[in-house]
Amino acid sequence: MKFTKITMNNFMRYKGKNTIEFSCDPQKNVTVVLGDNTVGKTTIAQAFRFGLYEAIFAERGKRQEDYQLLNNDILAMMNADSRASVSVEIVAEDEKQQYDIRREITYLRAYPQMVAKEVYKKVTLEISDKENPENCISVAPEKIEEVINEMFPRNLSHYFLFDGERWNDVTVNGVRESIKESVHILTGLSAYQKAIWHLKDMGSNSVIKKFKGNISGSGNMYDNLEKERNRMEREIGTAQEKIETIDINIKHYLEKIEEIEQYLEENKNTEVFQAKYKQLQVVRRNQGEKTITNYKSLVNEFSDKAYMLFAQPMIEASLKMVKAVAGERRDIPHMHQASIDYIIKTGKCICGTPLTKGSKELTCLLEQRNYLPPADIGSLLGEFERTGMRWKNRSRDVVSELKENAGNVDESLRQYEETCNQLEDLERRMDEQIDFAEKRRQKKSYQQEVQKLSAEKGEWKGRIDSYKKRIVSLEEDMRGQEAKNEENKRWRERVEVAEALYDRLKQDFEKKENQTFTELNSQIQKNFARMFNAKDKKIQLNEQYEIQLLYQTDIGFREEKNLSEGEKIARNFAFIVTIMEYSRKKKAGKDGTGEEGDTLPIVLDGPFSKLGDENIRLIAKVLPEVSEQVILFMLEKDWKYTGLDNYVGAAYRIEKAADKSYAAIKRVE
Repeated sequence: MKFTKITMNNFMRYKGKNTIEFSCDPQKNVTVVLGDNTVGKTTIAQAFRFGLYEAIFAERGKRQEDYQLLNNDILAMMNADSRASVSVEIVAEDEKQQYDIRREITYLRAYPQMVAKEVYKKVTLEISDKENPENCISVAPEKIEEVINEMFPRNLSHYFLFDGERWNDVTVNGVRESIKESVHILTGLSAYQKAIWHLKDMGSNSVIKKFKGNISGSGNMYDNLEKERNRMEREIGTAQEKIETIDINIKHYLEKIEEIEQYLEENKNTEVFQAKYKQLQVVRRNQGEKTITNYKSLVNEFSDKAYMLFAQPMIEASLKMVKAVAGERRDIPHMHQASIDYIIKTGKCICGTPLTKGSKELTCLLEQRNYLPPADIGSLLGEFERTGMRWKNRSRDVVSELKENAGNVDESLRQYEETCNQLEDLERRMDEQIDFAEKRRQKKSYQQEVQKLSAEKGEWKGRIDSYKKRIVSLEEDMRGQEAKNEENKRWRERVEVAEALYDRLKQDFEKKENQTFTELNSQIQKNFARMFNAKDKKIQLNEQYEIQLLYQTDIGFREEKNLSEGEKIARNFAFIVTIMEYSRKKKAGKDGTGEEGDTLPIVLDGPFSKLGDENIRLIAKVLPEVSEQVILFMLEKDWKYTGLDNYVGAAYRIEKAADKSYAAIKRVE
C-alpha cells in the first residue's frame, strides 16, 4: 500500500488548497517536504491522521477538542451567517486498486469570537481499478471506517505515522499494550489467533460449543451431566470476564507507572532544583525560627532589665534628696505600725511588762510608732536604697547584652533574607514545582496494585484450569449416556475434527510465534548495529515485545532505563525498521512461508531532530531499503546529512511569508 496524493483545503496552517503528490517509484521511493520550524510540517502529519481517522495527535495535557482545524485567516473573514469547510483528501493505491478517501467538516463562526462551530461533517471512500478507472464504486458510509482500518490499521498508526518530536516515550510512541498485537497483525499471526478464538476460545458462541449443543442424550443422568458441564462453562466465562477486567486494571496501572517514570525522567533536572529547593526551605524555616528566638531574647532582656538601667539616675537623685531632709534614721528595721498597735492592744509588752496608761513603756512604744511609715519614711528609704543597689548590680552588663542580642537578630534576619532570595531564584529557574516524593509514592502504590491484581489473575486462571478438567471428566461420562444414533455420531465426529483443528492451530501458532520472535530479536540487533555505531550497546525484545536497551558492563550486558533522547530514538527506530523489513519480506515470499502480510508506507515528521549527523546518515540509508515508500517532513539543515538525494522521487518546500499567518507548499527539483 502506498500514498499517491494528499490535498488539504483550509486545514489548520494551510489556506486554500495545497496538494502533495508522493513518489511511488520503486527505486526513487522517497518524498521529502522541507521547512523551517513552526511553518507547518507537523500540520501535514496531522492531516494524515485527520484524513484517515478523524483524529489529531494531541500534545500532553491537551484534548483533540482543543485544536481548531479551520484556518484562522478563513475564520477571520467569516461573519455570523457564513460557512466554511475544512477537508483532507488522501489517495492511496495497491497493486490493483486506487482508494480515494475524503473527509470534510463544515463550520459556522461563533461570531464575534474567533471560534469555529462544527455544523456538518462527511466522509467518502471511492475504490477504482487502476487499469480501468471508470470502474469505480462508492463504499457505503457505515462501512467506510471499517475499510480504512483494514487498509491502514489504526492500532498500527504509531508505526507508519511517526512524530519524531514526541519520541521520548518509554515505549514506541507511548503505545505499550498494542506492540505485541501489532506485531501479530504485521506478521500474519493474528489470523491464527482469530481462528483459534472462533473455534473454541470465544465461549458459548464458538464452533465447538455449538457442535456440542447438537448432541443429545437420554435419561436424567445425561441431563444432570449436561447441566453440570454447562455450569462449568459459565464459570469459565465468568472467570475469563474477571481476568479481562483485571487485565484492564493492570494495563491502567502500568500506564500510570509508565507516565510517572516518563515524568520523572523528563524532569530530572527539575528534580535537582526541587531537592535544592526543599533543602533551602528547611534552612529558611530554621533561620526564621532562629530569628524569632533571637528577637524574643532581645525583647525579654529589654523587658527584664532595661527599666532598671533607665531608673538608675532617678534612684540616685531621689536618695540624695530624701537623705538631705530625713535626718538620722530612728526606726526599728522591719518593724511596722501595725505591730506596735497589736502590742498595745494586748496590754502587755513582749517582755511581759503591763502597758498602763501614762506608763513609760507605753510612751516609748508610741514614740517608736511615730518613727515608722507612714509617719516616718526612714525604713522605706532604706528599702528603696537597697532596691536601687540591687537594680544597679543587675543592670551593670545590660547594655552589652542588649547590643549582642540585637546583633544576633540582625544577622539571623540577613541570613533569612538571603535564603529567601535564593528560593526566589530557584523558583524562577523551575518551570513548575513538582513533588517528586509524592510521584514515587504513587508509583509504588500502583506497583503494589499490579502485584495484587497479578496474584488474583493467577487464582482465576487456576480456577479455569480446574473447571476445564472437570468438563473433560463430565464429557467422558456424557459419551456413555449419549443416545446411539447416527445424528449424534455425526456431531461427535465434527466436534472431534474441530478440537483436533483447534489443537493443531494452537500448536502451529505457538511455533510460528516463537519463530517470529526469535527472527525479530535477531534482526533488531542487526539493524541497531547498522544504524548506530555503538559496540557497547545492544537492544532486544522481551516476551511482551517491549524494547530494552542493554549496556556492556564488566559482568555482561545490563538493561539501562535512564535513556537519553537520542538513545530512545535509536531503540525505537531499530524496532520499527525491523518490523517494516519483516513485513516487506513476507509480501515478497522471502520468509519461506508463502504467506502475505500487510505492508505500509512510512511517514516521518521530524525524525532526525534529536540525532547526531552520523546517526542521521546511517538511519536514512536504511529507510528506503526496508519500506516501499518513505515520506519525510524535516528541517533543511538535517537533510544534507541523510545522503538520500539519489532516492528522492518528489521534493517540496514549505514557504511562509513573515507577514502571513498561513503557509504554502511548493514543489521543487
